[in-house]
Order: sequence, then structure tokens, then C-alpha cells
Amino acid sequence: MAERDRCSAGVGVRTITDYSLLAAEIAATHAAFPRTTWDAPRELLDAARGLFAADGGEVPEGADLLAGIASLLTQGPYRAVRLHGHTSGSPLPTAIRPERPYGPPEEDVLLHAITVSMAPGTEPWPSGQADLERLGRAIPALTGAIPCRTVVLRAAAARYLLRRLPPADDPQRRWLSRRIAWLLDPRTDDAGPLLFRLVGPEDPLVAHLGDHLHRASQPGISEAFPLSERQDGQIEDGVIRLGGRILALRKHRRISFADLHWDGRTAQLAIGRDLAAGLRPGDLVAVRGTQGISSTGQPTFFVSDLERHQPGALRAAPKAAAASKALRRTRTHLADGGFTEVITPVLTDSYFGGMARPFSTWATAAERRQYLRVTTELALLDIIASGMSRCYEIGPSFRNEGLRGQSAKEFLMLEAYAADLDLARMTEYAVSLIRSVTAQRGPLRRLSFDDAFRELSGVDPSDASAVRALAAEQIPVTAARTDDPDIMARRLWRSAVRHRMQGLVAVESIPGPGSPLIAGTGRAAQRIWLYVDGLEVAEVSRNELDPGVLADAFQRQFARDPHPVHRDYRQVIAMFEGGVPPCVGIGLSVTRLVQLARRDGVPLTVPSPRPEQLQ
Repeated sequence: MAERDRCSAGVGVRTITDYSLLAAEIAATHAAFPRTTWDAPRELLDAARGLFAADGGEVPEGADLLAGIASLLTQGPYRAVRLHGHTSGSPLPTAIRPERPYGPPEEDVLLHAITVSMAPGTEPWPSGQADLERLGRAIPALTGAIPCRTVVLRAAAARYLLRRLPPADDPQRRWLSRRIAWLLDPRTDDAGPLLFRLVGPEDPLVAHLGDHLHRASQPGISEAFPLSERQDGQIEDGVIRLGGRILALRKHRRISFADLHWDGRTAQLAIGRDLAAGLRPGDLVAVRGTQGISSTGQPTFFVSDLERHQPGALRAAPKAAAASKALRRTRTHLADGGFTEVITPVLTDSYFGGMARPFSTWATAAERRQYLRVTTELALLDIIASGMSRCYEIGPSFRNEGLRGQSAKEFLMLEAYAADLDLARMTEYAVSLIRSVTAQRGPLRRLSFDDAFRELSGVDPSDASAVRALAAEQIPVTAARTDDPDIMARRLWRSAVRHRMQGLVAVESIPGPGSPLIAGTGRAAQRIWLYVDGLEVAEVSRNELDPGVLADAFQRQFARDPHPVHRDYRQVIAMFEGGVPPCVGIGLSVTRLVQLARRDGVPLTVPSPRPEQLQ
């Protein structure tokens, strides 16, 4: 093993006989000197100059990579120690030896891992190839003895690759840029897998197909596919044709039963042993046969011929797939109410929407930053101002905020505005819309925030000491940060109180700040929250019309905004100075509406076919 584990070290050669001894030596070097701070911003940004230094040109990925580097730096400052790689006894090759004595301990892990993975007589990665078998033996020892923060390991690896960009040719620069891009948006939080993916031969930005490649490459039939919902013309001389995906397969000695599903319909198939050979759940198939009844009395389709159009895998239904019927009901109700559906841009040159942060992207052709919309509110108000009484839009809104366990902060929202309704009538209309989509048929309760809080928590919001005591028990972090009883009451409401409500409830006279576009402030703000069994479904509000009042409200809000870039309220004031009629709006979460409909048992997809439909 000693012969296999030789690593070039400048003019000499050192034999590494035990990776655990090397790791202990590195850890001892770190522990023997006082700790300091790694100047990650200076070093990373200095190395990032290589992104723009190829023949005086700029690599296309430069701007996005810089944004990713900036996101890494927001998690610093990073602890630094005496680097073992800089000492005279280090086995690191001269080409990758650190040029300064101090740095993050993760840099030692990276450089020594690259060194021990070198084959004798080769250059260190990425100039040479890494031996993943040797790396696999070294990683447990290195990361076991040296605590390794993955985010700092990513930063150190990004700097290592950035410093190799300037002398590289164009293909190598593109390859290095993709490795850096992966480091800035990793799919792993563990040091071992990160090092393996970093120095591995495959592109880490491309998912590995693995064993699915062979199955996906099997030949299928490319003729027209008789989908199960297209029954017209599919019956010839009593023989029925169906198509769909196999959801479940139950094999027996002579016959197999399968569930064929497509477009919300499911049919039980009975398939002979020969036809069922090689059939798997997930396969797309077309079948011919006759309708009958199984020995257990279940409607069953007896298959006489089976064509496998494509082998496949079971797929989870997209979340939006079950919302089609709810959206159809919503649009029908709005159309009957005189609302016109509109479509407004999703990408904008600036953004607006309270203090919510946006998702941003780069428009390459226009050479400017653009944003995914936070809200459609301003676009709809502009349409109202242009001469339309009632309009709405259903579409995604995006907020770059805390995920709270969600995969992405994307809302499917309905926002509607009317210039010929007041707050009370718009609230009634919102309630009728909720009832038309869900199974909510009970009476609407109207409560002030204070009455609802008192009823559900037993604490009077006007009793500051009681609110503070409840906050200290339920939300101690917030209680330690503020003495404002209204803020604590709002936080308590969202975290510990509102879920206790039953039925359909309209809450008004709400304390605390709201959108500057809403008329009034605090408990006098003209807004109503609509809840169904404690779930907030919608907000109904009346708009402020005075441009001077709006300007003051925006100025106060933006003074507290830590992310004001490209958020400019002057265009909003200009629109209201041009004349916006009195109007009220609804902001309603379609996602939550669908959730309620599903919970209440309202069918959102096409039901399975009845036996007489298949006969």
C-alpha cells in the first residue's frame, strides 16, 4: 500500500503509509497555533477576476458565478487556522501548495484530498485525473479528524478552481466554470460526497442516468396512442381499445391483474401470463379486449391484445394536475360576476410587493437584471385605471423568503379588483367564491381581531402584560426582540391562535402594519382576512387613493427595507396621480383553495369510468 500511495511534493517524494496519521498531523498543526479569520471576500473576488480575463473577453457565466460567490460570502466570516499545507513537512505538490500560512481548515482537507488521490507521477486534479478509490480511503480519516464545514469547503474549492481559469483554454474554462457553478449551488451537505462529485469524471450538473438508461432505451411503439378518456370510436365489433399507464400489477400463476390509469380514470385489467411477461408498473400500454366482471365481482377489462408503447416509471402527479376542476369553477364564478381575466408579465424590470424579496434573473439579450413578480396588484390597478370595472388574474407570484419546509416560495394566486364594489360587497363576493369551489356551506362569522384573539386564547389584546406573558411562553424569540403588544399579538395569532378557529370567519380591525396601498393604518385599515377552519384563504381590502398619503407610507416602509435595490415607488405614485378610481381587491391563494376542496372531498379530477361506460 505504501508503494501505491506516493504523492509528488515538489522536488522530493513522501510516502503516506496511513491516512489517519496524516489527518492527525494536520489536526495537530491547526491546534498548535491561535485561530484567526479567513479573508474570504478578498481572496474569492481576487480569484474571480479570472472569469473575465480570457483574451480580454467575458465568459457568459461570469455574472451568475459572481452572484453565487456573493451568496457564499454572506455566510461568513470564516474561521482560519495555521495551514499544514504551507508547512515544510507537507506532502502537497508545489503547484497547489498554499501561498499564505493561514486559511480555513477545510482548505487543508481539500488540498490533501486532491494530493492523496493523485496517481504516482501525475499532476494534481484538475490537470490530472483523481483516483477515486484512494480518495475514498482518505476522506473518512481527513474529515473525521478535521471538522469540515461544507459551505467553507465549497468556498475553498471555488477559489482553487477560479485560480486555474486564466491560463486555461476555452474548453477547459467551460469545464471549470461548470464545476464552479455546481459548487455555488450544491446538492449535498456532506463533505465526502462533495469531494467525490467535485473530482469525479462525470459532469456534476448533469443527473446520472444509472440503470434507468437501459430501460428507457428499450424500443416502443410510436403509433397513435388510444388514451383511456377517448372512448368515441374505440369500440369495434365489441372489442374495446384502452390506453394508459400501469399503476399497479398483481401477478398470479395463470393471470395477472393491473390497474390502468389515465386522465383520472382507472380500469382493472385481467391479462394472461404470456401477455403480462415483462410488464412493469409505469409502462405505457395500449390494450384490446372486452368488459366483464371478475370472480370477486369487480368490473374488469379482459385483455386479448397488449401493445407496450413505452417502458416507463411511476411518476408522482404534479401538484397542479388536481387543480383543474377547482380552477374551472373559480373562473366560471368570476365570469358570472362580470370579472374579465387578464394576463400580465411575470418578468419585470423592477419589482414591488411590500417588503418581500424577489427572485432575479439576467436577460442576456437585453443585458439587464429582471425579476419574477412578487404580486400582480399594480398591473391590475393599472388596468382598472385604464377603464375596466372588474378584472382578475390567476397565476404564480414569487417571494424569495424563508421556505419553512416548502420546496420553493411560489404561490398560485388569484388577485381581483373591482371599481364598482365596496369593501362589504367584495367580502360577500369572496365568500361566495370560496363556497362555490369548496364544501363550505355554514354561516359567515364576522369578528374583530381583538374579539377573535380573546375568544381563542383567553387573553385580552389590550392587556399588554398578559400578551407579553403569553408571548414569552409561546414565541420567546419574538418576545425577546420587541415590547410592542400589537406585534406580539400578530405573531401569536399566526403561530399559536388562528388554527383554533372553526368554520368560515371574517376577521377585521387588524392591528399592525399592512400594505401601503391599503386605506387606513393599524386597526383602522380597510382590510379583512377570510379564514376557513383556521386557514387564511384570502384578504379583501380597499385601496388608498391619495398620492401624498401613499408616498409617505412608502417612504416609511422603504426606510426599514434591507433590500431596496430596484424597488421604486415613484412609478406607483405617478399612476395614482393620473387617477385611479375607488376600488377594492381580493388576494386569494388558489393553492389553499384547492387544499380545502380536496380536504372536503370535492372531486377535482375526472372519476373512474362506470362499468356501463366501458361496455
